[in-house]
Amino acid sequence: MQNSKAYDCLIKQLNANGSEKMDGYYPEVMEEIYDWEREEVEDIIWDAFFNKNEIELAQFFPKLKKYDGIKALKESPYLLQIPSEASVEISKILYEATGDEGYLDIIKKNIDASPETISFVSILSYCKPCQRLYNILVDVYINNSNKVNRSTAVMGILYNKGIIKDRSSIKESNDVISLRKKFKSEDSIERQKIIEKFEDGELSNG
Repeated sequence: MQNSKAYDCLIKQLNANGSEKMDGYYPEVMEEIYDWEREEVEDIIWDAFFNKNEIELAQFFPKLKKYDGIKALKESPYLLQIPSEASVEISKILYEATGDEGYLDIIKKNIDASPETISFVSILSYCKPCQRLYNILVDVYINNSNKVNRSTAVMGILYNKGIIKDRSSIKESNDVISLRKKFKSEDSIERQKIIEKFEDGELSNG
């Protein structure tokens, strides 16, 4: 029998090298594989994560049936390797799978340990909105010395407040350019005042 396209995508990415590896894994693998492929696919994912350091496969762990993927991620040594992208990625996955906001604090620890790392704040800004996440993003916006990270935090803030509905949408990002510009400041005290104005409804997208 011929394998599904999702199966083929998984195997191709596992075997990819160099620039091909940058494409990442197809996110709908677990939804689109055939039922008869599932056990083998779960074995492949499990083995590659633990034995080949394929950290990116962690995204599929909450969807595993043969294995307890959530438990494995909670016990993963990668989670406590701070600062590291693996720790941030796994924390995001666990936060969204379990609703435990404590994993957001682990992301915050990574950012505090490496405040210039752009990918950490980017991953944080895509997390499912909640008040604790909003507070962390505000802290990054006010106190982070990297202007790219501050700008990314603003996108996360707007997403958390429902001003942006789809964090991945370039159109939505462009639609709020004038509002985002109002957050720009090189002075942390001024940024604190900007947030206060924003929270009081005094900043508009006009």
